[in-house]
Amino acid sequence: MKRKPKVYPAQLYMRFFGFVFFTIFSWKNRIRKNMPAEVKNLKAPYLVLGNHVGFWDPFVTGTFLPEFTRFVASDAAFRTPLFRFFLTAAGTIPKKKNMRDTKVIRDIIAVIRQGDNVGIFPEAVRNWAGSGFPIEPSIVKLIRLLKVPVVVPILKGMNLFNPRWSVKKRRTRVLVDYSLLFTAQQVEELSEKEIYDRLVKALYHDEVEYQREAMIPIRSKIRAEHISHALYVCPDCNSIDSFRCKGNDFRCEKCGYDIHINQFGFFERISDGKLYFDNIRDWYKWEEKFLSDMVREKVEKRSQDMIFEDKGSKIYYSTTDTKLKFKGEADVSLYTDRLVIRYYKLPEEVLNFDDLQTINPQVYERLEIFYNNHAYRIIGGRPGVSALKWEVAVNTIWKKLGQMVKLSPYINC
Repeated sequence: MKRKPKVYPAQLYMRFFGFVFFTIFSWKNRIRKNMPAEVKNLKAPYLVLGNHVGFWDPFVTGTFLPEFTRFVASDAAFRTPLFRFFLTAAGTIPKKKNMRDTKVIRDIIAVIRQGDNVGIFPEAVRNWAGSGFPIEPSIVKLIRLLKVPVVVPILKGMNLFNPRWSVKKRRTRVLVDYSLLFTAQQVEELSEKEIYDRLVKALYHDEVEYQREAMIPIRSKIRAEHISHALYVCPDCNSIDSFRCKGNDFRCEKCGYDIHINQFGFFERISDGKLYFDNIRDWYKWEEKFLSDMVREKVEKRSQDMIFEDKGSKIYYSTTDTKLKFKGEADVSLYTDRLVIRYYKLPEEVLNFDDLQTINPQVYERLEIFYNNHAYRIIGGRPGVSALKWEVAVNTIWKKLGQMVKLSPYINC
């Protein structure tokens, strides 16, 4: 009888290459594990649910596990040919980001049933400030459906080593702290509320709180490089996207508000004056509320003024889920009732909020948009342009329009 082909098979050469490379990578970058015997001796299949901080999360957590794990990743990562090759060879399961995707549930079930592990980051996206995002309660239904043990790896120090907004890694210390959260029997016996409450507690990690106690040195000369991807509002003059970063410092071009990031990742003023926040977490929470309040007020007043604009952006476009082609340079503007792409050599495009499906910041200055099932990639015209501000502002508008199904669960608008 012919054996049924595996779902999302991981190629042996990729498994071997990945194990060798990331074992060396972890040793070289001082990434260590704390793994109790109950996890070390656990046999596949089981579900791996971890906190999500940086690009390296699935590779590091997967390398230390005794059984190979196939992780779920955003389909946006597959649009780059090189990434698509490696992710496919590693058996990665694609998922449509911020969209209902029943296929990924069927795929996860199929992989588990064939005896393989699956890794998921329930926060859905990498966080910006080292403080976890809310967890969708629907993950509990998946846990109950799969009826397998649940392993939780918590990355501690990863936001110091590889924050989402940074281009490069920093030399510091990272600990991957594993625990067996549920046995298969506990998954059967516990109520959905008990499972959810325990999962939320197990996944909670705040890097600022952790670092205030641990005070782990960050050996880097670029601790501030591209922090403007995450911090886009100046607390002194309220300008948007006005920061320029160099080395361990960043400064507002409008009012001169300046910050030095010290060797432990905390903020200090370079010149005399008020220090509004000494850490990225508190600043991030403040600016999210500030921008949401500002946009909400403009929507309520039916303002026709432009909210903000990214000049000289590069626009890529695709009618499929894979290949993106360069379309042209443009100024991209946000209004309370539309998003406008003013091309330099093509007619302008107007995207309305009813047909806008998703809007997500990616690595560097990239903004991914789905509009009428077509994909756009917008890359800012200069290093450090924040794509995050678009997600916060558009989510605020969607909420005012009552389009609740489109909202990112981690945006507090």
